[in-house]
Amino acid sequence: MVLLVAICGAIALVSSLALVPVVRSFARSVGMVDRPDAQRKLQSNAVALGGGIAVYSSLLIAFVAALLIDRAYFGQMLGVISVRWYVLFGCGAAVLALGLIDDLWGLRGRQKLLLQCLIVAALVGSGTVIQRLSLFGLTVPLGPLAFPITVLWLIVAVNALNLIDGADGMATTAGAIICIGLGVASFAMGSPLGGIVGISLAAAQIGFLAYNRPPATIYLGDAGSMMIGLFVGVLAIWGNLKESAVLSSAPVAILAIPLFDSSAAILRRWLTGRSIYVTDRAHLHHLLQEKYGRGKMLWVVAGLCGITATLSVMSITFGIHWLPAVGVAVAGAVLILTRSFGHTEARLVLGSTWQFIQSFVLPPHRCDEEIHQRRVPLQGSGPWDTIWEPLLNFAKAHGLVRLKISLSLPWLHEGYHAHWQSIRLPEKARQMNIRLPLFTHRTKDDTQIQIGTLEIVAAADHPEVYQRFADLGDQLAELTPQIDAVVRKLESERQQLHSPMGSPSSAIPNCETITSGDLPSNGSRNSSEEYADASLPSTT
Repeated sequence: MVLLVAICGAIALVSSLALVPVVRSFARSVGMVDRPDAQRKLQSNAVALGGGIAVYSSLLIAFVAALLIDRAYFGQMLGVISVRWYVLFGCGAAVLALGLIDDLWGLRGRQKLLLQCLIVAALVGSGTVIQRLSLFGLTVPLGPLAFPITVLWLIVAVNALNLIDGADGMATTAGAIICIGLGVASFAMGSPLGGIVGISLAAAQIGFLAYNRPPATIYLGDAGSMMIGLFVGVLAIWGNLKESAVLSSAPVAILAIPLFDSSAAILRRWLTGRSIYVTDRAHLHHLLQEKYGRGKMLWVVAGLCGITATLSVMSITFGIHWLPAVGVAVAGAVLILTRSFGHTEARLVLGSTWQFIQSFVLPPHRCDEEIHQRRVPLQGSGPWDTIWEPLLNFAKAHGLVRLKISLSLPWLHEGYHAHWQSIRLPEKARQMNIRLPLFTHRTKDDTQIQIGTLEIVAAADHPEVYQRFADLGDQLAELTPQIDAVVRKLESERQQLHSPMGSPSSAIPNCETITSGDLPSNGSRNSSEEYADASLPSTT
């Protein structure tokens, strides 16, 4: 068996190394490239997409080779090949085609999700259904929930690797280690063909990594990352030959790092009031690359995925059910405690939880007096509190009941969220709401772009509410120049960082350094302070 695995892995590796240049040339010739946009896609040149074609083709070649070699030289050691394997490769091709359409012409988030659900439903309809969950030695039957939970799991797996595929070599490094872990786990649980597919998929990604490592000359694209995610999700279910309808904690823990990033992204967007389809540059790969650089980032990801995969395989081998949880906890703690990733989302969750608890424990007569507020730098360290403080003073002076600002400046690696509101809000019918877009001038391409939103809610209990919003116009007239000043300062600092011999004033034309005199003097705190959630009752 070891010899067969080695042969299949070598075939996948060599096939990938040979096919990637061919796919890269084809992608460039048909215009299937990822072009920089000066906002989210910050690479210097257009990079070919379609790497998933090479990875899938290499896996398919290795799979067919495994069947032929097994039949010719190993006496059909793999046994009779179930139809479900052919269905899996067919669905993998369908996901690959869906991703290529998205890479070439672009699809809306809901359109892509609908088509993913249809493909996954076909796979589930062929018999891949999670009938039971096995968590830390306890088995939980799913009953009528089996079908929807299986679809949900596979959709999560398909998109988990796609979400972390935003930096050179990131998804390929994580995917290769995850596939090795699932392959070894499949062998340990008695599924040799699952093990061969896992190892072969890992080898195909390692071959692709030769062209995808920084600086990448080709990307997986949505086609590749979603296809790998589908195989990973299915292998996690099929790992146990005798109980292939059981999803256990060990295979799930192997996927902990991509799942952590996906969960954090959903929480971050939900708790800041944004659509879960809105893109940002606060994913795991963005923050790790900003903190450690492109090369070290891949080693960090490899180490974290290695921890979860190793402990999960040890759990299966030695029957220690709590080891996967230890691996997940260690990886998560390393990211959060080093402030590499997840600490912002943790603060958002704690703040929202405290606000929820307050709504139950505060006596009614105090609800109108108590204030909940938090300000969280989602990314970067820009002096955004100098923007927030004047707005906060305006809200207090004009009797507003809610004020929220959300800013996202991907090209500067900056993000900011601040929220202030009364514990008890008026009924919906007695609220006056306004949601305003916030703009700034981006020097790099000399354009005005939207960088966030400002949401204001006032109690509509008196005609004076009109005057409150009329006064808001004067406040907004001062707000835009303040935002522009902060952005110019950050652009200058970033330009100077990448051009050490330059100076801020020479890097950006007409750039000024922000001083306390540039912004209203209203008792705002130093922007270099680190703010925690100020969710405790206010005495003001």
